[in-house]
Amino acid sequence: MTATQAAGSLTAAAVLAAGLLLSPHAAAGAVADPAPCIRGESETRGDSSVDGKELRWEDDSKYNDPLTWANRVWSLGLVTIAADDAGSVNDLEWRDYSKADGHGGYWQGKPGVDYIYLNAYYLDGRYKDRNSRRHIAVHELGHALGLCHKPDTWASVMWTKVPDNPPTEPTHRDEANYRKLWR
Repeated sequence: MTATQAAGSLTAAAVLAAGLLLSPHAAAGAVADPAPCIRGESETRGDSSVDGKELRWEDDSKYNDPLTWANRVWSLGLVTIAADDAGSVNDLEWRDYSKADGHGGYWQGKPGVDYIYLNAYYLDGRYKDRNSRRHIAVHELGHALGLCHKPDTWASVMWTKVPDNPPTEPTHRDEANYRKLWR
C-alpha cells in the first residue's frame, strides 16, 4: 500500500467514525454504547415518570402530532407507554404554556403526576416546523423515561439545544441509554 492509499484509507476511516458519532442512527444495525450525561446529571429509574415498567399518559395539548409521535418512537419494548384509560392512573400529563423562557418544553417530575410542558411561544414561532416540534416532544419524553442531557458531540435527541436538522426519534445512543436503564 502506498502512502497515498494509506492516507486515503485513514481519511475514509475518520469520516466513517465521525459519521457514527454524529449521525442520528449511525450505521444500520450498529450497536452503540450509551452516551454519558453532562453537568453531573445521572440516569436513574427513580428520576422518571415510569411506574414499575409502565408509563401512562394523558394530554391537554394542542400539539397532538408531536406528543403522539414521541409516545410512538419511544415505545421500544422495555417500558410500556400507553394513553391513560378508565382502568388506569396516569403517570404523566402533557400540557401547554407560553412564555419567552428559552425552552421549547420541559419535563417536571413531581410527587404524584409528572408533567411535560410544551411551550407555544416557541412551538408556534421559532420551532413551528414539524421536525423541531417532534424533536422537542421526543426530548422531553426522554426525560420522563429517566434520560439525562447528552454532550452535543454524541448523536442524541437529548442534546440541550434544538439543532438545525433535529433528530426526531431516539438515536442508537439514546436506545442504548434506554436499554441500559430499563433492562
